[in-house]
Amino acid sequence: MLQNYKKIVIMLVIPMIFTIGIPFSAFAGSDFSWTQFAGSTIRVLLNRHPWQKAIEPYIPEFEKLTGMKVICEVYPEDQFRMKRLVEVASGVAAIDAFMLMPQQAGLKYLRAGWLVPLERFLKDPALTNPDYDFDDIMPAARKAEYIEEKLIGMPIQIENGCLMYRKDLFVKYGVAVPANFEELEQVAKKLTLDIDGDGKTDIYGIVMRGKRAAATSQWSSWLFSMGGDWLDAKRNPAINSPAAVKAFEVYGKLLRSYGPPGVLGYHWYECTQLFQAGKAAMHLGSNAFYPIYEDPEKSKVVGKTGYGLFPAGPGGHVPYVGIWGLSVPYLSKKPEAAWLFVQWATSKELVRKTQLERVLGARESVWADPMMEKIFPSDIITNIAQSLKLGNPQWNPPVLAVAEIRDVLGSVIVDAIQGKDVKASADKAVKEIKRIMEATE
Repeated sequence: MLQNYKKIVIMLVIPMIFTIGIPFSAFAGSDFSWTQFAGSTIRVLLNRHPWQKAIEPYIPEFEKLTGMKVICEVYPEDQFRMKRLVEVASGVAAIDAFMLMPQQAGLKYLRAGWLVPLERFLKDPALTNPDYDFDDIMPAARKAEYIEEKLIGMPIQIENGCLMYRKDLFVKYGVAVPANFEELEQVAKKLTLDIDGDGKTDIYGIVMRGKRAAATSQWSSWLFSMGGDWLDAKRNPAINSPAAVKAFEVYGKLLRSYGPPGVLGYHWYECTQLFQAGKAAMHLGSNAFYPIYEDPEKSKVVGKTGYGLFPAGPGGHVPYVGIWGLSVPYLSKKPEAAWLFVQWATSKELVRKTQLERVLGARESVWADPMMEKIFPSDIITNIAQSLKLGNPQWNPPVLAVAEIRDVLGSVIVDAIQGKDVKASADKAVKEIKRIMEATE
């Protein structure tokens, strides 16, 4: 009798699972429990950021789900970085999770022993929800969180190098979206426009960062697409290779010939403001700033902006991929409880919620959600899908002294924009980078 009853249940339930789309893993046996650390309190350090703003309203839901208490501390970025560094270096602070850009500080923090690798948590069925689905995270975002083969965090926000362009100008002047660097220069030249006929440029063909160290992250897409890299196989600086020199030269020529005056002072803010004001035909930079262009209260290019794949060089289409992630520091006395927070914040459900707030998330299933087509321009969705497959997440050189070496690299970018001898500048920079690496590594 009991055996027949079990057969009837199986016959009724299994077809229902597949009919209504409930994942079979939801019914699998598991030791996982969200309430296993009920009564615990964790302290989380966050950078003031769109993701932080989007996630904070949902933290009470996590507390209700787990029975845990979360203390969030939020600081402006410069203050946040200093606060995080001082606390982990102290060796005594009580901190359980923090935001971290792996290509900014990941190598330094890992080698200093300041991070808890997450593989053992991810593989432990008692600590990881069977529905977490790590493989659903976009490949380049997953790759970014592995430093020296250690999983140091989980991605919470992504961006990538992108060609943002004026669709209306492209139509009016009969130009196609440039697919490679040669076409990019042709379009930049054609769309450097004197509309009033007074001998003054009204619309610049292109805008990109020109401000020394700040330009290096964006320039990395040029380096990769030219077929170059930061270091060679023996960890020697490779930014004077033929590919790297060509990347400097083309970047510099475009801004020198078709960019705005004063571009050596251009960071992300100046670039986005120029394009938003309708005074540039193209902006090559981070697609994370797309909301600025779609802001009807401030932007003159709402609905006129296209988002295309970063143009190809000899190395192909290889835009940089940048991410913010959540990591667990060695200081945590409750790393398992902190892991519950990290996996909750990067779960499909929460990524979908924050993405509806226009935070670019790293999960393929969320980008495939039809609701995203109502939130994001369709070509942003396409751009991210392509770029996260083709892109390179190493947007900073993989060294310990990132800030110092970025400044050296930035000097070469400045020289390139000014039309100086790029090879000589790159050779000089290699010597300085070697000196810094020998002193710090």
